[in-house]
Amino acid sequence: MIAIVKSNFNQEVTDALLKGCIDCLNEKSTPFELFEVPGAVETVGFSNKLVATKKYAGVIVIGAVIKGDTDHYEYVCDYVVQGHAALAANSSIPIVFGILTTQNEDLALDRALPTKMNKGKEFAITAIEMIDLYKSVN
Repeated sequence: MIAIVKSNFNQEVTDALLKGCIDCLNEKSTPFELFEVPGAVETVGFSNKLVATKKYAGVIVIGAVIKGDTDHYEYVCDYVVQGHAALAANSSIPIVFGILTTQNEDLALDRALPTKMNKGKEFAITAIEMIDLYKSVN
């Protein structure tokens, strides 16, 4: 089973990413469990908790950090990227980093909407492939 951790901040973007991801997992008959957290920062700690349960074959993290008028964007991006990198490096299961970091909302939507790039679908495909790879070296 795959765990999906979705940030609810920038919800129009994250809902679109989630739809692409879930549609793909359903097409491939891959079971998943969805968890929603307030923002991208919260995905780090919660993903760590899910890994510790040893219940999931992989974790897909979905979020969107969109640049605004303050330095907050930089701090959130640094925290989220470093946090998930450390978690992935030390985890026995794959952690798929599906958090968009874009300069504006239009760029985020271009990557999220199922009628556009559909990165959510890519996150699901990556998770399935990485789970198989991890299993092949156990």
